[in-house]
Amino acid sequence: MQRKILEELKALSEANYKAFNKKIIPTEQDVLGVRLPVLRKIAKGIAQNDGVAFLESEKGNIYEMIMLEGLVLSYLNKSFNELLPWTEKFLDKVDNWAQVDSTVCNYKNLAEEKNEIVAVVEGWLRSKKEFVVRAGLVVLLAHYVAKENLDLIFSLSEEVTHQGYYVHMGNAWLISVCMAKYPGETINFFKDNRLDDKTHNKAIQKSRESYRVSKENKVLINALKRKR
Repeated sequence: MQRKILEELKALSEANYKAFNKKIIPTEQDVLGVRLPVLRKIAKGIAQNDGVAFLESEKGNIYEMIMLEGLVLSYLNKSFNELLPWTEKFLDKVDNWAQVDSTVCNYKNLAEEKNEIVAVVEGWLRSKKEFVVRAGLVVLLAHYVAKENLDLIFSLSEEVTHQGYYVHMGNAWLISVCMAKYPGETINFFKDNRLDDKTHNKAIQKSRESYRVSKENKVLINALKRKR
């Protein structure tokens, strides 16, 4: 199975897209240059046939093969907890934002199970691995941004200590989405929080870049930036 899929990927690769991907996705993996919609289509076919066998097969250090692993996980009709051992093996291979953002938050049954997996997300946010922490943040972003969850989100956001660039960006992105949807509560959070200065200021920057935040609120939160 692995050899056949790899041959298919090589046939579908595009030199120009490979060069483009390598510019926007920093990775030490070997990039073939296959577009994400094409990978999604292949992953759906794998998930419908023998997804588990593919998950357990060797992927090498090939970007598209590892991306396929995450995409197959997102298409399998299994509970989050059933997928968790494979998910954590997948995350151990990930070294870039794209393989996180395109996969983990899209799991088939995650939306219905979100109340049951908070402990898993909390564990990921305490990880020493940059992209495991990023995974926890994008799951919060995709499934937990609701008024009743704001206290949880703000508390978990403050507890993130990893200093990786993609953690800072993911955390700031999360808070900026809260700002767009719940400005009053998020402005209060900006006024008094335990975020490190870099994440705090980046969250304000991303909020100010959002078309969903009013001009008045952009002025207000800009005044809350910290001097570093």
